[in-house]
This record gives sequence, structure tokens and C-alpha cells, in this order.
Amino acid sequence: MIATVVEMASKVNNARRRYHSPLRADQAEQTRRKILEAAFGLFVDRGYAGTTIAGVAEQAGVSPETIYLSLGGKRGLLERVIEMAIAGEDEAPTQENAWWAAVAELPDAHARLERMVEYSCRILARTRPIHVVIRGAADKEPFAAALGSRLLHDRLANQTGRIEEHLGEDLRAGLTVAEAGQRYCALTSPELYHTLTVEFGWSAARHRAWLTSLLQLELLGPR
Repeated sequence: MIATVVEMASKVNNARRRYHSPLRADQAEQTRRKILEAAFGLFVDRGYAGTTIAGVAEQAGVSPETIYLSLGGKRGLLERVIEMAIAGEDEAPTQENAWWAAVAELPDAHARLERMVEYSCRILARTRPIHVVIRGAADKEPFAAALGSRLLHDRLANQTGRIEEHLGEDLRAGLTVAEAGQRYCALTSPELYHTLTVEFGWSAARHRAWLTSLLQLELLGPR
């Protein structure tokens, strides 16, 4: 009898945990999102050195302890903020998979490359302000320099993989996949994007059209 009561109580408690767990997870994710959005704005406005955990906490309406426990302090915030910007707020993995599946279905290599450039430009527009913060912090913060280097090598690996998958057999004669990846990575760098769209005042549309035309010629050759 006692065993039965204990078993029933255990089932009830488990049911309650299962019932409340999604709600708690959603609340935790909303809190995390508020913190990262607050950090994004403060990093962009004040730079890395001028941003404090206390300031982010006040902006997000949470305690500093919450930030330390969930995101690991200011370094963790910067890393998570750039990851959020790369992923995009509304771009779920299923949407990304659907995007690349649609690219793979395009019969023409120039059209596939055009869509690849579109994807890269969307990420550049979201991440440009935080890349500026990372570069600004790199002189005095070794971790920021290491973060910038890691982001570069991750980007190169991802872009080279996309080129091999979607353009490999169509690259112009004499150009290897590795070389194509390096050229693509260099021309879609956040530094060049910043120079053209901020320092030179190009519109995002002008930048994308120029980049598409240049990369098609560099990687595929004339139509």
C-alpha cells in the first residue's frame, strides 16, 4: 500500500514537472533574449570596454547574477550576441534547411551563387555592428582577438563547404574549391562590408549587386 502511494505521488510529481517544464524553458529563453538584445544595444553604443554587466542587467530588467549564471559574464555576452546575430532572430534551423534545399534545386550555378551571396549579405547586415565591437576590443582583450579569429575560420569552413556542395563542379577551370572558398570569404568579410556600406555610404542593395557580379566572375567565369 505504501509503495503504491509513493508510486502515485511520484507519477503526479513527474506529471507536474512535465507540465511546467515547457513554460519554464520558454520563460528562460525570453529572459535570455532580453539580456542579449540589451547587450547588443549597449555594446554597439558604448563599445566593449564601456559596457558593464550592471548596465545590461538594468536594461534587461534582470539581476547581474542572472547574467553571470546564464551567460558567463561580459565575455560570454559578447560571444552569445554575435552568435545570435549570425543565426538571426527569426531564422529557425528548419527555415535555414529549407533555404539551402531550394538553392540546391536551382539548375544554374550563377543562380545558386546569387542566392549564396544573398544569404551572406543578410548575415553581414545583422553582424556588422558587433564585428566592429569585436575588432575594437581586440587590441586590449586577447579573448576578443581569439573570438575574431575563430569567427573568420568558422566562416571560411562553412562557406567553403557551401561552395563545394553547390558550385564544386561548376567552378571555372583551374580554381580549386579551397581557393574559391578563400576568395568568397575575403570578399564577404565584415571588414569590407563595413568599408563599403558605412565608410563609402553604399546601400545594401548596391553592395549585394556588386558582390554578386564580382563573385560570379571570380568563381564561375563569364556566362
